[in-house]
Amino acid sequence: MSRTKALLLSARMGGGHNGAASAISEKLASYGIECETRDFLDAAPRMGRLLERGFKLEVERAPWAYQLEFWLWNRFAPMASFTRRVLQTFFQRGVVRWIEESDPDIIIALHPFSAQLLGQMRRQRNPVISHRPIATFLTDYSVHPLWVHPDVDLHLCVSETAAEQARTRAGASGEIVVAGPFVDAAFLQPIDRQVAREALNIPRDKTVALIASGSWGVGDIADTFALLADHDDLFPVALCGLNADLQSRLAVNPRGLAVGWTDEVRLYMAACDVVIQNAGGLTSLEAMAAQRPVLSYRPIVGHGRENIAAMASVGATVWCHSPQELIAQVRQQGTAPQAQVQRQLTQFQMTPQQPILELLHEARLVPTTRHGVIARRLTRSTAMLAISFVIANLISGVIGYHGLNLTKTAQKSNYVYLSVRLSPQALANTAIDRLVADAGIGVVVTGREALADPSAVRNAYRNGVGVINGGTGTSSDFNFILPENDLSTGRADLAKVLGRQINSYLPQNTMNAVDLAWASLHHQTIIPARIISHHFDVRPVPGAIVELNLSRTSARGALQVIQSEMARLATDHLALAPFATLHASQSVRA
Repeated sequence: MSRTKALLLSARMGGGHNGAASAISEKLASYGIECETRDFLDAAPRMGRLLERGFKLEVERAPWAYQLEFWLWNRFAPMASFTRRVLQTFFQRGVVRWIEESDPDIIIALHPFSAQLLGQMRRQRNPVISHRPIATFLTDYSVHPLWVHPDVDLHLCVSETAAEQARTRAGASGEIVVAGPFVDAAFLQPIDRQVAREALNIPRDKTVALIASGSWGVGDIADTFALLADHDDLFPVALCGLNADLQSRLAVNPRGLAVGWTDEVRLYMAACDVVIQNAGGLTSLEAMAAQRPVLSYRPIVGHGRENIAAMASVGATVWCHSPQELIAQVRQQGTAPQAQVQRQLTQFQMTPQQPILELLHEARLVPTTRHGVIARRLTRSTAMLAISFVIANLISGVIGYHGLNLTKTAQKSNYVYLSVRLSPQALANTAIDRLVADAGIGVVVTGREALADPSAVRNAYRNGVGVINGGTGTSSDFNFILPENDLSTGRADLAKVLGRQINSYLPQNTMNAVDLAWASLHHQTIIPARIISHHFDVRPVPGAIVELNLSRTSARGALQVIQSEMARLATDHLALAPFATLHASQSVRA
């Protein structure tokens, strides 16, 4: 019988992800599960190096840019879709190759990039992953939106605050479980403090503060080191990681100790009294396991600040907001650490690996066949065509109501173009016909109105009324997405009644792409009027095109409203321009 296998996808974007992968592998190995860890960035080496260097440069040299980027991730949803596309384009082929080579029974993501790619592959029913359970471990107390994907089966969180953010901020829909931190079991084994100090040549009679700065050595480490070194009773030890320049700058100060990359973090942890950190990374979790009080000071921008705020909210750290508070807390926690250590230990669970085991053994998915993949891809293609059509119609509606490719007026003139939509009784009223004809006011008639009372429309037209196509007259909430042609149907209905074609169209509904295309092919004029009711006091501006909707007003009332509007325009020093001039020599050229 073959052994159960797990593939872990980490990333060298700091050391915390690889540390978590190592701890998870250790836990699963004790159950006989064979674990293989791959660096996600190696799936596309060139792009991986670019992402690594770019992220490191932002954190070290341009923290403002990283803060802006982090802000956009949290507030601009299309950023996630764009990231998935990039990850699929560059990294999917390499990840698929690893999965095929390893043939794992479960895949665990230890970085947001791998979580997003795996979730997207599952969503698209990629056959290499469709039958394999997917889990992701959210290493931070605060959840970046890229950490979660709706199609990931299991999200493991270090705390309830992270789980709540995964549910609300990032929209995770898979199972969300608070598993607690994963750390190397060695940190749970005590080492005598004085023995550790003697081995590391650290003073025995001072309060020792271990300053953690991650594997890249980023943040205001030098200032924190100098602040502590200025006090005779304190002794700072800075873990500079791979930042050799930081180590060399701190090493000149004999009142502290600067350490480069080391495999003896556990020993330094045992030698210290408190741990000071600025991002809430793996070292913080290891310090909690080693029963050392964790202090936070000057967090790095972006995820560092949010992470520390989340940790402080559950008592996993003491956030020091000033130099004075930091010094006071180092002394206080160095002397009486028990209360803070106890709060930190409550973050851990005895078996954080249990949800992974349950997913592995109880939530296996049915493999997707090749035929099933083809069918889903065909369905997805059909859906994309439908969505594209909807988007095209939405855009056309926006275009229509902003006057693009439509007849336009001179905005700087003192002319206003007025049209009215009348009831059948008002349309049959000779006084109204004479008024609108003499003033050059257009009359909007829908196909439904023309067919309901053809004689009134014909008489008005013979009396010189300028008739305008108002479409079918059917109100549809979905006209902007359905392939209806309101323009041509209304034009045909009017042609039946009048015996001639009306080539100007004033839409009563939102236009769709079919309307625009048909208008362009048949040289129709689309008039983008603003439709108002006489119940609203709207003051037209020079160049305005207005429709007064009086379709439910009596003939007497309609006559009064039209006369009143004409008088008000005169008061505002605006003149009525013949509505017919809007389409006398212009037509749509889409």
